[in-house]
Amino acid sequence: MRVSCNVFIILILFAVPLFAQQDDGVICWWKFDDIKSINEMTDEEEEDEAEFGTIESISGEKFAIHGLANPVPGVKGQAVKFDGFSSYIEGTPRKWIGRRGDEEEDDEGFQRPRDISIEAWVSLGAYPWNWAPILTIGKYKVTGFYFGVDSRGRVGFHVSDATSVWHECNSKLLPGKKWSMDLNKWYHVVGTYSPEDGLAIYVNGELHNIYNDFEFDYGIAYSDLRKGFRMGMNREMLPPTDPIRDWATYPSRYTLDGIVDELKIHGKSLTASEIKSIYNSVKPENPPEFQPRKFPKVSSSGRFSANYTRLKFYPEWDSIWPVGDFMDVVVQFDEIPINVMFWRGTRYSSCWVSENGKWMADQSRETGNNWFLSQGPREEMPTGCIEHMSDTQCRSSRVAIIENNDARKVVNWRYLQMDVKFRQKDLPNNTGFGEWGNEVYYIYPDGVGVRKVLPGRGGWQETILLNEPGTRPEDNIELEACTLLNMKGESKSYTWEHGYPVFDLPEANIQYVHFKSEYKPFLIFREGGGFDVFNLEVRPEYSHFPWWNHWPVAQIVSDGRSAFAPDRTAHSSLSWGDPNGEAALYGMTNKDPKTLVALARSWNYPAELKLDDSGWKSEGYDYTQRAYVLETTANPNSLVFILQATKESPVVNPAFVLQKWSIGNLALEVDGKSVLEGKDFRYGVEFNIEGNPVVVVWIKYKSEKPVKIVIKSNKMS
Repeated sequence: MRVSCNVFIILILFAVPLFAQQDDGVICWWKFDDIKSINEMTDEEEEDEAEFGTIESISGEKFAIHGLANPVPGVKGQAVKFDGFSSYIEGTPRKWIGRRGDEEEDDEGFQRPRDISIEAWVSLGAYPWNWAPILTIGKYKVTGFYFGVDSRGRVGFHVSDATSVWHECNSKLLPGKKWSMDLNKWYHVVGTYSPEDGLAIYVNGELHNIYNDFEFDYGIAYSDLRKGFRMGMNREMLPPTDPIRDWATYPSRYTLDGIVDELKIHGKSLTASEIKSIYNSVKPENPPEFQPRKFPKVSSSGRFSANYTRLKFYPEWDSIWPVGDFMDVVVQFDEIPINVMFWRGTRYSSCWVSENGKWMADQSRETGNNWFLSQGPREEMPTGCIEHMSDTQCRSSRVAIIENNDARKVVNWRYLQMDVKFRQKDLPNNTGFGEWGNEVYYIYPDGVGVRKVLPGRGGWQETILLNEPGTRPEDNIELEACTLLNMKGESKSYTWEHGYPVFDLPEANIQYVHFKSEYKPFLIFREGGGFDVFNLEVRPEYSHFPWWNHWPVAQIVSDGRSAFAPDRTAHSSLSWGDPNGEAALYGMTNKDPKTLVALARSWNYPAELKLDDSGWKSEGYDYTQRAYVLETTANPNSLVFILQATKESPVVNPAFVLQKWSIGNLALEVDGKSVLEGKDFRYGVEFNIEGNPVVVVWIKYKSEKPVKIVIKSNKMS
């Protein structure tokens, strides 16, 4: 049925429809009791998607179901659930285009309803990105009618009357709220139209709004009838509402994210009393069926581990991803109940996750291109933010586990900096490769990791918290959102209660974030680095913090969209920083933030390592690994050294990378005391591409005084 046809406007001038209808005026009725689950489709049905459908019960005609729609329990029997991404229903009742199937030449006496009402039961899982249809026919905002839901959850009935005017009647917002329908609840919605009375919208039997600003009583003008009815998805893509930058927001593919049941077209304009009676006559048999939209979780392994896995969010989102079981990476710890998640939902940017599921993320390298400052149209060049967030399908973003031993985990993340249309800037050297980011994460058993960012273009640090669906920023973070500290041990806390603050603690390079959790995120820069408050795009009527939902998880084509409700996964930024180097320390702790000063000093001012063994040479402290690097010169049986720790250069859980040392089992002595291999002494062996061993040792030990360390190998001489 997808053939092009000329637009032909048909004016409806007759009062009584001649085609079949029930006594109550119902001329179309979709019960959705006959549809199958996607998982129940046969091979033939998968090959011919049109075979997967539902019957319109008055005419007996079949309507094709496209995409990942599924049956769920409805108010009566079964309903259809649209997934929010791919699914829609489409079909053409022959009577609406004439018996000959030719809309240019109607059969004599054929009439479409002059007065009309559309009725359905609806429940939303999230508010649409813009208008999404429950049922529509014709050209959007040109001909026909549109019965749907908008980005505020308003129900609307819109029509064209052949005067080049699109008439709209929409339900009102709920008292004290920013939306018209709550999520996960059944609503009975009705739109009515007659040339005499105009448009009206009813919700749960109550009149919500009327509209009658019609200059003429032509009735509804139709065209494109051979394309038929459409449910769930617009025929023309619309841009998301509430954009931060109109010029970096584009028409996007999306569908209704919700359930529809008992969809009917009445061949008359129902009265208020009739609508009330219809509503009261139905008591929903089942609650709306939506799986919880909770961030991915993993059961504790009880080990310090790094694993490939496939993290799950909720069924509809999971189903759109054509991936296997090894697409995401999770690092777990054996002594602290936190995780580090590298998830495709965040385009693989690392997230530190607390014991109660609060997520702290960060930026990638980011540049941008404000097309209006350049020559040429925006369609011909990368536009807006150029970063990892734009890679909605993870076309280039990849993670890999590089090291996985008892002493540390190393994860590599590589990504193309792109705009929201997957375009790249041919910089810096016109090779055609564009701007890329590459980062390496060295993660240790104490829940501290080093983020090493390889040379590239653009800043890369922005303190970002994620908001699970159903939560606002204020549900995840205190209004006194962060404490800053400096290397002197001075500290100051800052609140967003009365607007965003100004960071004024001198030389602050340590940030502690007040999550509503036991374990709270922290970030440490090199001395000389610092933080500034993210003071843009705050809308105080919605949140104390910036609040956007174009990232993570979302598939819309926009580099910025303000959130107004906690219906979707969202993010908020607290600050952006200058790390003053190519690495920063990340982690989570349940200790007082002042304990971070010693960690910061141990990393910024590492204790001098004094070798007491002629078989080794020191390559110094590599802050990008948080480790001392040494190499054997004679492959000895032991390594003996002193760390010259002081209060200003303390030892805090040191790590050592020992190159070219062939070992058996290792034994450790600290100041003459044996330390057994286990939680306080861990090591692992990696082999480089040349086949040389690299031994990584981690010791759980803190000191502000010099300490002698002896590492012995029982290998054969």
